[in-house]
Amino acid sequence: EEGFQYGLAQMKVVFPDIDEECLGEADALKKIKDGKLVPYDLAKE
Repeated sequence: EEGFQYGLAQMKVVFPDIDEECLGEADALKKIKDGKLVPYDLAKE
């Protein structure tokens, strides 16, 4: 978790105009489907 938060902080520095709420939705336990972040369904993976 700490490493992920550090990565988010770095993104905010590199891209200061980024939507923080949208960026906060990024998660290692989500996948991209049809251009959206959705939870992994481990039962189906």
